[in-house]
Amino acid sequence: MTKILVPPARLGVMGSGQLGRMFAQEAIRMGYQVSVYSPERNSPASLVGAAETVAPYEDENSLQIFLKSIDALTFEFENIPGAELNFISEYSKKNSLPVFPSPECIRIAQHRIREKTLFTKLGLPTVPFYPITNKAEATKAAETSKFPAVLKTSSFGYDGKGQTKFKTKEEFRAWVGSLGQEPLDLILEEWYEFDKEGSVILARDQKGNILCYSPSENIHKNHILDTTIHPGNFSDSIKKQMIGSAKILAEGIDYVGVFGLEFFIKGDKIVLNEFAPRPHNSGHFSQNGANISQFQLQLRCLTGLPFPSELSSQPSSMKNILGQDYLPDSALWAKYLSDERYTLHLYGKSDPRQDRKMGHWNYVGNGGEKAF
Repeated sequence: MTKILVPPARLGVMGSGQLGRMFAQEAIRMGYQVSVYSPERNSPASLVGAAETVAPYEDENSLQIFLKSIDALTFEFENIPGAELNFISEYSKKNSLPVFPSPECIRIAQHRIREKTLFTKLGLPTVPFYPITNKAEATKAAETSKFPAVLKTSSFGYDGKGQTKFKTKEEFRAWVGSLGQEPLDLILEEWYEFDKEGSVILARDQKGNILCYSPSENIHKNHILDTTIHPGNFSDSIKKQMIGSAKILAEGIDYVGVFGLEFFIKGDKIVLNEFAPRPHNSGHFSQNGANISQFQLQLRCLTGLPFPSELSSQPSSMKNILGQDYLPDSALWAKYLSDERYTLHLYGKSDPRQDRKMGHWNYVGNGGEKAF
């Protein structure tokens, strides 16, 4: 039987960025206490009332003290070192600390080879891929893969970082020829010409109940999400495939929590790109355009509080505010702020660097990308 954690229970979060901030806002509003753990001081989450433990993820003494202080743990950031995920898992087993999603789910999502291998094992469609852990595998991939293809780091890549496109087999062979005998941790993926990109936000509670928002369409610029349009302009068949794939994934790994699953869509077919084991940037529309937000769902998954009977949402859009677009005194911001259909969400970051996510706009109503 699921034990329900009620306020003022203290909920822990690994990571302290904007996703942790928005989770903390939901939790604190309901009377919970929140503690976050990350190397960052004065983090976005700490600025809305979350207690802050500032220490490296590798500092197991600090991590143990943190784990002792909380009643349950979740994640807003998946790039936790593997040794520390194991530490959290062992601590959870010995001390009956609820941890959702499980460290094993985080371990899969943070590594592209493990992730793509899982998709294949579950019978989910993905682009042809080739693990490259040494020069011999790179040589084999050069002969097996179709080109163009994209070489990616298996870990710690996001927003287009850690990727190199090879247009021809000859280009890739030249790269292989430059390799020594050092171990590698890379993956080669065949290039996929898609028509659209989309995502599904799924929540699965401790009893196995699943809720999904209708799939959204995502528009990227320079490999960074720019705009999300909800619901996406997809056929019923595509929507069914996307939601079905998300459910197969969630049940296949006994996932508890919220995740975002990204897709490429071409014609009447989908392929899975990647999944994020936490609330997802493309789900921010739910803060203003749905009956319950993805962060409230994350809270309910962690605490055992029951789900609503259904998810409902309105046509809505989300646009990221990057450092170069952070213009609080602009006429455009004044225009949006004077219109009740727009809601501004800022993350409390003081340094608006190029391509840094500073906040987002939510728009409720028809209009899609044209709303911005």
